[in-house]
Amino acid sequence: MFRYILKLLIIMLIVLPVYLLIRRPWREKSARAWAEMAFVVFMVGLLALTFQGDYQSPAAMAESADRRIKSGVGVNLVPFRTIAAFFVHCSADIFLVNIVGNIVMFMPWGFGLTLLWKRKQRILSIALHSLALPVFIETCQLFIGRSVDVDDVILNFAGGCLGAALYFGVRRVASGVARLAR
Repeated sequence: MFRYILKLLIIMLIVLPVYLLIRRPWREKSARAWAEMAFVVFMVGLLALTFQGDYQSPAAMAESADRRIKSGVGVNLVPFRTIAAFFVHCSADIFLVNIVGNIVMFMPWGFGLTLLWKRKQRILSIALHSLALPVFIETCQLFIGRSVDVDDVILNFAGGCLGAALYFGVRRVASGVARLAR
């Protein structure tokens, strides 16, 4: 787990100065600009990690994906098969990376969407966005030789939805504190 967090932090540290040079969030003098920066830098880091793979010519990648779909090698389309296996047969470290990590790493996606874009604060919008990103990632991973697993989609979806729920919980507590302060 530490290795993944370290890689993510390194990528984020590389992306941060680029973002700062391009967007210059200090000019806006708003918390939203800094929140947007944190969201973008984290999401670029997350996507960079998930898109590490074997890149070839587009034709070779398409052929590889086709072979993998037909053979089923590295592809799991049976819901909860992998999740159940991690509960039964894995060490704590592997469980943390594959179950907890897949949920926690997508919580900023749901939290950031609802925090930064008011139109994304509807349940259907949250659910669709929390599903769309993991489906996109898993589809891309099919072409770059990474494992493709419907359980990753389920866990990532849960993480996005939990992130949105966390946002609403924080907002509710903050508004309650603000009312008490008046």
